[in-house]
Amino acid sequence: MALVTDSEVKAVIDTERDTTPFINAAHLIVTEDLANSGHSNDRLKQIELYLAAHFVCVTEESGGLTSSKVGQASETYGGKFTQGFNLTRYGQQAVVLDTTGALAALAEPTKKAEFSVI
Repeated sequence: MALVTDSEVKAVIDTERDTTPFINAAHLIVTEDLANSGHSNDRLKQIELYLAAHFVCVTEESGGLTSSKVGQASETYGGKFTQGFNLTRYGQQAVVLDTTGALAALAEPTKKAEFSVI
């Protein structure tokens, strides 16, 4: 059972969404990656809270076309998809709360990819 509620997540991040799917994802990470970390239940709850807010933020704010230019064709897309939990301030807070470094290790991209369109 999740450690945080929809209303607790909404107290951290302003959203109209049902945050249950984001809480479930955060709880999965806390349960599978941090269960044996030695963290107190209070700390795990805070980590889950900020991870859930991170997932809400990523869903609502990143990606998508942010600008376009016709002359010499240029487009810009929002979001930096290789930064893991460091993409949002909520994810950064969760990483700081995890003093074992497990989340920081998960936040590091394992492979880098780049593409250019001419």
